[in-house]
Amino acid sequence: MTFVDDVLQGRADIDDIDEYRESWNSSAVKDLHDYLGLLWPEYAMWVEEGQVVLEYVIKARQERLDLRSYLVRNRQQDPASEELWRLAERYAEEWEKVRS
Repeated sequence: MTFVDDVLQGRADIDDIDEYRESWNSSAVKDLHDYLGLLWPEYAMWVEEGQVVLEYVIKARQERLDLRSYLVRNRQQDPASEELWRLAERYAEEWEKVRS
């Protein structure tokens, strides 16, 4: 199970991410973003913007969407979604790789 899976199942809270990051150091998983359950562009956005990205990733996963799709759908109604969508667009190439 990943950090995102555990948050979705109620076994962890978003604030627990530092504990997961520390446990990754002793895991066999090569990439932290995989260990956390984040797509590469979601991870890159989290590194730049912090916890707010994780909150939106969780909301997106609850609706069975990737973060970019969730932000596109909600950006007109939610100013934070609009701002994060602009950040997501900086990683447009990476999103296309994820979809392939």
